[in-house]
Amino acid sequence: MDLVTLFEVLEKYDVKYHSIINGDSSFNLKLLQKFLSDLKDAANRLDGFTIKSSLSRRRALVVILQERYYKLKSYDKELIVFSEIEDESKRRFKIKNRDKSKFNTPQETHPKNPFNYYGNDKNSLKEYRETIGLLASMPDFYIVGNEAQDDIVKLYHIIEE
Repeated sequence: MDLVTLFEVLEKYDVKYHSIINGDSSFNLKLLQKFLSDLKDAANRLDGFTIKSSLSRRRALVVILQERYYKLKSYDKELIVFSEIEDESKRRFKIKNRDKSKFNTPQETHPKNPFNYYGNDKNSLKEYRETIGLLASMPDFYIVGNEAQDDIVKLYHIIEE
């Protein structure tokens, strides 16, 4: 996202303590605000900034899967290298929970049809709803792409009780 959009998102959610990443450089909010004031008009043209938030491993994986595959009805016909999804999530987010005993496939992590996938397992569906609830409450903060953002919000409202 460009620098001005980055500040709009940070202000919208009153975020002050996340790392802000551009390439190999990492900034805190105060340093970036000084940088912006120094650059003024040129800031509108700066691009490539992302916000490095702390997320659980599952949420970070869901973000990447959502951005890449939100249009799909099923993962079955796609050749998805899950280690690439994992690597991308580690680059984008500070992973709080690194337990790999669960959530090692796209369908297990972010099922395409949660009602069919979880069936009568209400606890697992509730956990999934909580997982995507945070992402759906601030989609522009975590997810790149308006369509992917809108899709996760719609999904959350569908599975919301």
